[in-house]
Amino acid sequence: MQVNVVTSVVAGQETVDTKAIQAFIDALSEQLGKDYTFKLDTDYGKSLDTDDADVYLVYFGSQANLTPAQRQKMIIFYAQDDVDNLIIGRFVDMLQQLNK
Repeated sequence: MQVNVVTSVVAGQETVDTKAIQAFIDALSEQLGKDYTFKLDTDYGKSLDTDDADVYLVYFGSQANLTPAQRQKMIIFYAQDDVDNLIIGRFVDMLQQLNK
């Protein structure tokens, strides 16, 4: 399962520190194993305009900036607290359910 992690969908606005989000992705990857591939989208949500991912993890604060077409994607929102404290349990559960 391909998972794209979007840090921002607003050009010029950095929503999540790249180092912190990489630690979050690493923790998810370690828990979920080789059946999941994670790609970090630091290009302000450009990957939401492609069909190369099964699911997108999108920063919660960016949801108002999503276009109607982008909202049609399989999106799971994450918050700054999830990243800062490596709260991955619910994401692991949701991604496992989607991969069945």
